[in-house]
Amino acid sequence: MVEDQTDLIRRFTPDGRLTFVNPAFCRYFGRSEEELLGSDFIRLIHPEDREVVHRQLAVLSPENPTTVTEARIPRPDGGVGWVQFVNRGIFDAEGRLVECQSVGRDITAQKEAEARIAEAREAVNRAARVTTLAIIGGGIVHEINQPLNAIRVLAETGLCLLVQADPPQADEIVAILSRISRQVDRIDSIVNHLRDVLKNSRNQRYEYCDLNEVVERALLLMDNRIQAHGIRLRLEKADQLPKVFGYSVNLEEVVLNLLNNAMQALDEVDWPHKEIAVRTWADDRVYLEVADNGPGFDPAIRERVLEPFFTTKSGSSLGMGLPIVKAIVENADGRLELADAHGGGAVVRVSLPIATPP
Repeated sequence: MVEDQTDLIRRFTPDGRLTFVNPAFCRYFGRSEEELLGSDFIRLIHPEDREVVHRQLAVLSPENPTTVTEARIPRPDGGVGWVQFVNRGIFDAEGRLVECQSVGRDITAQKEAEARIAEAREAVNRAARVTTLAIIGGGIVHEINQPLNAIRVLAETGLCLLVQADPPQADEIVAILSRISRQVDRIDSIVNHLRDVLKNSRNQRYEYCDLNEVVERALLLMDNRIQAHGIRLRLEKADQLPKVFGYSVNLEEVVLNLLNNAMQALDEVDWPHKEIAVRTWADDRVYLEVADNGPGFDPAIRERVLEPFFTTKSGSSLGMGLPIVKAIVENADGRLELADAHGGGAVVRVSLPIATPP
């Protein structure tokens, strides 16, 4: 029966010498049984993976008799495949390793699929960076100009107090200098935060994230811009929100995109009272909701707004905001819902699983 197996079966001694190989193993490696028996199986593995396999096999013991190894295999045709082996150690009465028996299978297709998924995720991250630049690029000048204008006015006031007052009003000058210092701190905070947002996503690591803090960081870049468009911002944050697990910068890009979409929707209506509401809460999941009192979603095209490059907005909109949000949320095992707000407007709701503490 072993001879008829399509799985790759081998046995080898503790020093790696092969003592048995089945026909499927011989076919896979393109060698005869005579060539393989007595040879060191580790030589069949890609040189860069040999040390890893050695370490994985070294953990075998009577208490832990099984281990799984995955390694690249140079193929006879010049290509490289991936093989996964389940290895079981055979021990004598004194607990010494006598032999290993392994059953393997080709996992090249699985590894290639994983690589394609990783590439797709990286493409989403790159697209998210471009979209984030488009969102914050138009507003960053306003965000920095506001404290700069305040600094100029405060500095001119301080100079007047020094030149015209006799004696100079020290208390007022100290207060002005303190306010200038706070405005400089705000510029520093904006610039440092912008630098963090624009870091390459490859340097990001999954982490435990507080969604309230993510919202606050996004508002640091968008709050003044939203107000400059004549829109009231209402924020309702739940206390002691459970953590979620993901890329904090990507989650921030979700908030930025949702705020930008809501702002653009309200820019297209001529209403006296415009509002964006941001809310967080939790039950068995953690929720983020961004709602506006704009025109809402057109039922005829609601599903299409999640398609890349589909847009109903005039101007330079790329139609990538919601598709990027959807991709980021789903990569974090979350869900994205579109709904109509009570009384009119649009609601976008994100739900994420609660992170389990380490």
